[in-house]
Amino acid sequence: MNVLLFAGLTLRELMRRRLVAAVALLTVIIAAFTAWGLHRLATAIVDGAPISEPGVRGTAAGIVILLAFLFSFVVALGASLVGAPAMGESVANGEILAVLARPVRRAELVLGRWLGTLVALAVYVAAAGGLELIVVRLTTGYVPPHPLTALAYLAALAAVVTTAAIALATRIPALAAGIVAAMLFGLGWIGGIVESIGLALGNQRLADAGTVVALVFPSDALWRGALYALQPAVFGAIAANANANGNVNPFTVTSPPPPALLAWACGWVIVVLVAGVVAFRARDL
Repeated sequence: MNVLLFAGLTLRELMRRRLVAAVALLTVIIAAFTAWGLHRLATAIVDGAPISEPGVRGTAAGIVILLAFLFSFVVALGASLVGAPAMGESVANGEILAVLARPVRRAELVLGRWLGTLVALAVYVAAAGGLELIVVRLTTGYVPPHPLTALAYLAALAAVVTTAAIALATRIPALAAGIVAAMLFGLGWIGGIVESIGLALGNQRLADAGTVVALVFPSDALWRGALYALQPAVFGAIAANANANGNVNPFTVTSPPPPALLAWACGWVIVVLVAGVVAFRARDL
């Protein structure tokens, strides 16, 4: 099947790039620094006594959430800067003309590039995220409530950004497509913050505005799903109390994304991917 063929070609192209080796090295270095910092936390002496085990695990829980927040931006940036070139560069350098001279449909090329990029990002999310969680477990003994669910949400976030980047790259240059996809991710996150502020202040118009932005680019809903899977129950209780008092904390949520919103995110990926295929079919090469 040509879709799988193009997906395999995309994976091989990514493996040949120095970017993969650089990202792997940086991931290991970051994991090593995380291990060093958490080990210092677990063995710290405060007022002549070591930090209690609940204190260490509570602090580790907060650090895990912060790491996941930063990791979500890394995943989104990687998805935009890898997904867009996977589609755009083959058009810009003329390689696409040689490929399409064969009995290959343009839809197969787009779907293959999308699938290959998504598989690579999913593997990275599982490997890098899993490594960090193992480091946290070994140094502090803390394990988040639902780590696999959190990684699945982050992989889905990568799918949203990848889909946007590839769909955009079917019509505009790869660099521009990657930048726009990354900016859309940032806009989605800001929309989620605006929605939270509106709900905390009882301002329905502000909340609705944030909801509209979150629906236009549903990456924030997936980030909130990952956050809910990582935070302990006590964090959720604190967030609920803070929201009742009008205080907003972007690093806590009180409930997971509703199934309807997750269904919307899945439908969004399908619709945008189909739109990219249609746009690429109409493009004059």
